[in-house]
Amino acid sequence: MKKKHILAFTVPLLSAGILALMGVSCGFLPEDEENEILDKSGMKLVWSDEFDYEGVPDTSKWKYQTGAGGWGNNELQNYTDNSTTADTASVANGLLTIKAYYKDGQWKSARMNSKASWKYGYIEARVKITDKKGAWPAFWMMPQDSVYGDWPKSGEIDIMENAPAVCGNHRIFSSLHAEGHGGENPVSIGSKTYDENLSNEWHTIGIEWNESKITAYYDDEATGSYQNDGSTKNWPYDQNFYIILNLAIGGNLGGTSAATGLRDSGAEFQIDYVRVYQ
Repeated sequence: MKKKHILAFTVPLLSAGILALMGVSCGFLPEDEENEILDKSGMKLVWSDEFDYEGVPDTSKWKYQTGAGGWGNNELQNYTDNSTTADTASVANGLLTIKAYYKDGQWKSARMNSKASWKYGYIEARVKITDKKGAWPAFWMMPQDSVYGDWPKSGEIDIMENAPAVCGNHRIFSSLHAEGHGGENPVSIGSKTYDENLSNEWHTIGIEWNESKITAYYDDEATGSYQNDGSTKNWPYDQNFYIILNLAIGGNLGGTSAATGLRDSGAEFQIDYVRVYQ
């Protein structure tokens, strides 16, 4: 088994409802014991996209947020609508590929939001992570309704982010935003680094979310949990949240200067499936 490490973060974050990281200090803490293995017995699959079709992503399941403007994080990409044209998001050979590319002085990419939302469950995706400096792929969730107010009061669940320009290659992390954390200061719910095969191998990443806690999983092993303390300032996670898949370029976490090196090759974020169990 490959040696794994938990990442220790000192992370001021900014999201304004849009995921962001500004300054990050990435350190290592060795694992002290074997992690809990995910037990799916008793869970029922309630929603999925297996991407077992061709062309544009299923418009009955996904919609797009579009536009440029930095997304609150000084990002470079212009998100496009792929509902009719498989440009920056396409499905082929059983896989969804979100592609970021540079053309005519502009970066283009995709941000896909699930039309359905859920309260509690196990939410997972099997992904191949870009792990390229300048790129910032993410698998995360936002509240369907801002019951407790604008971001960060109604929360944000970041299931997976990969930001090698700031945190180094071969690392992913999971975190939560809420008013009690200051919004810009997330709570880590599990972070790991793997060897160079992070971008070459498929990995299953998810969270198990119930009324008591949120636990992050990497390849079915728990990497950390956050407990409900009964305060909506720290735990606004008792409402419906929807899924987001996106590939940002540059910005506060992606690394604007690093993105220059991607102009010729671009970047891809591949997803084998997304599943929700309850």
